[in-house]
Amino acid sequence: MSPKESPPGKPPFPRRPRVARGPRHGAACESIYRGAFMRSRLEVSFAQELDRRGIAWQYEPERIGGGRYLVDFHLPDLRCWVEVKGRFEVRDDLLLPNVANHLRAERGERLFLYMRTRAFRVTWRGFEPLTLDEFWAALSDMTDKAGEPLGYLRQRRARAQDNDQR
Repeated sequence: MSPKESPPGKPPFPRRPRVARGPRHGAACESIYRGAFMRSRLEVSFAQELDRRGIAWQYEPERIGGGRYLVDFHLPDLRCWVEVKGRFEVRDDLLLPNVANHLRAERGERLFLYMRTRAFRVTWRGFEPLTLDEFWAALSDMTDKAGEPLGYLRQRRARAQDNDQR
């Protein structure tokens, strides 16, 4: 059985980001962009990319759920939230799926995790890996009903299954 396959009778679980180990090297470079105090240059570059794409955003507008998690970006026109991470911590593995579940159940909105070279769609089940191109497509895919697989994910899974059968 290949690593991509799951045992018979068990649903496939999405892979998750690799948890960072060891001490942090260097501090995040805090900056102000368009009047918002941001905690890292990665957040600033993400906000700049949103502006280039014409996507309206709010920076840390409120705390979400029982854990009071402060998600970095709310994209109100796209009905989603994006957490920007340079380093994935153990607590993120526990908290982000809970935040995603709360957003889906209470607001019908989605949660994504954006990192420097990759991204993830976060659900109550875990993390669905996305390329950066898939991430940008997923943000603007308004046909999604929160919590259900998106069309491009179904197509990607079908292509992967076709390739595995060959």
